[in-house]
Amino acid sequence: MKKTMILAALSFVTLYAGFWPDFSFAYTHGKGHVDKNFVRDNTRGIVLDKKNRKFYYDANASKKMTYDEAVKYCQNMDYLGYKKWRLPTKEEMRSLLELSRQKPRVKHAFKNVQKGIYWASTKDRLGDAWYFDFDLGRYYVADTDKKFYALCVGSEK
Repeated sequence: MKKTMILAALSFVTLYAGFWPDFSFAYTHGKGHVDKNFVRDNTRGIVLDKKNRKFYYDANASKKMTYDEAVKYCQNMDYLGYKKWRLPTKEEMRSLLELSRQKPRVKHAFKNVQKGIYWASTKDRLGDAWYFDFDLGRYYVADTDKKFYALCVGSEK
């Protein structure tokens, strides 16, 4: 009974802390196959998410900025004639994590993502914003005045 209680408590703490792994690894059953839903377009400097019909800006890495600066950075981006860029949601960022890779822990198609922390657009009920650490492969919330990188996403929809 004690072991069950301890295991349940540990599972809850792990899940709440944001360290629960995303099981959408790029490698299929350890055979080394890359996630084919994410494809790099070198000519345009973007990564396409074919499954969700989205594309991520990956021509150059951003500088570190506060949450509000990151939101404005994406909103003001005009790249490839597309003007509806935005900061990705927590769920979109989680889909980019690839825990089976060595650092940086982001899908193989990305070439300009820094080993470091990136903002997500999602805020918690206290006003802190979610961040994703592509160096350590984890995510949690932080005060919006901290300075992290920005990764912008667009959608075909």
